[in-house]
Amino acid sequence: MYDLIIVGAGSGGYEGALYAHRRGMSVALVELSPETVGGNCLNRGCIPSKYMRHGAYMLEKFQKLEDYGVFLKGYELNMASLRAGRDRVVITIRENFKKFAQHLRIPIFYGKGVLKDKNTVVVEPSGEELKGRYILLATGSSTTSLGGLVPDGKHVYDTDQIWNLEKFPKRMLIVGGGAVGVEFAYIFRMYGSEVVLVEIRDRLLPSADIPEESSRYLARKLKKLGVDIRLKTTVQSWEPCEGGLKVNLSDGTQTKVDLILLGVGRRPNTEGIGLEEVGVERDAKGFVKVNEFCQTSIPNIYACGDITSPLMLAHKSMYEAKVAISHMLGEEDMRRDERIVPKIIYSAYEIASVGLTEDQAEEEGYEVKVGVVSFVSNPKAMDDGENEGFVRIVADEEGNLLGCHILGPHAGELLHQFLHVMKAGLKVDFLSKAMYSHPSLSETIGQASMEIHFGPITWAKRH
Repeated sequence: MYDLIIVGAGSGGYEGALYAHRRGMSVALVELSPETVGGNCLNRGCIPSKYMRHGAYMLEKFQKLEDYGVFLKGYELNMASLRAGRDRVVITIRENFKKFAQHLRIPIFYGKGVLKDKNTVVVEPSGEELKGRYILLATGSSTTSLGGLVPDGKHVYDTDQIWNLEKFPKRMLIVGGGAVGVEFAYIFRMYGSEVVLVEIRDRLLPSADIPEESSRYLARKLKKLGVDIRLKTTVQSWEPCEGGLKVNLSDGTQTKVDLILLGVGRRPNTEGIGLEEVGVERDAKGFVKVNEFCQTSIPNIYACGDITSPLMLAHKSMYEAKVAISHMLGEEDMRRDERIVPKIIYSAYEIASVGLTEDQAEEEGYEVKVGVVSFVSNPKAMDDGENEGFVRIVADEEGNLLGCHILGPHAGELLHQFLHVMKAGLKVDFLSKAMYSHPSLSETIGQASMEIHFGPITWAKRH
């Protein structure tokens, strides 16, 4: 009998396996196939998309090279080379993990893991039974369709199928202006495609966790790059036509494109894995119900990642796996808290958010103080030719840190400086009195903190 059986070797599963091994537990992993180790993030999500996004970012930087005294004579785009480089990174990470698991003597059983009882996982189709003291469910999520837009990998693509493209589309329609849609809009636009981006809500990134200011900045930049953004718009109908697809939009217009890409969310993989039979409770949307220690309704069965809530992020899954395993070992210092999960979007800007927005804080009754500093005058950002965006820190009247929202260069990295200080329970005065190297982007964190702690002196005005 193993101490722990983990069903799913995606981000949460393999992070959990390594953490449990580090803590002295005997672990077994169950994963669908050798090609799916690493899960959606590695194989069809964040890793390959960030590779392509970095290419798009370099193409944008290429246009500024003359400012640095570098004059080049054009360039050529090649999808085959892009795919080869992207796939090489994915395969290397996947194979390295499998080798590392083998080195640590963590077995990976290939097949579908199904609960037989609270201590038994059956690997289908082989029928092999694994016994475990604890079980961690980390089965991830799958793409969904939208009305008459059913992915076929020919006309309508989802985010699992888009990696198979062999050439850049001349013109494409992206449905959904959330994190996925705006990332692909930036990628394909910089690689030369004409992009129409439709979003049914009244702004891009239509999440209460993302400030409206971030949405506005991003929309302006994408439009400047040539993305055709249609808000409060969706697809009414489409049909194949000569040389592509004819699409009727709800704003009364018609557009012709090579393909449609769906970026409209995912559903949890909680069907057909024995949850009902064993008594693991789910909510109305199919997510596994868990407590603050990621424990399900069956005390020795835990769950992490995409199957616990609609906040589907690899790092959330990895953290929840560690929360669950720590609790199995009798510890309660790590707890599940979606408020401290950083949300990073990679598009024409990096956009990073954690905690409450100003609006959310006011709705919760806080007396809000906000410190905003622009990257426009930051010397490091000016040197790098990326002095656009802002740092926005939200605190209460006592200086408790409530949230931070960054749009601009390396926002996803900068956010961690704030995140860990907030998690540690330190206040805005701590950030305002810290030392930051110069020139650095990090200085903006200190400056925004001083705006709150000592009072505002910059151009920024609260609106």
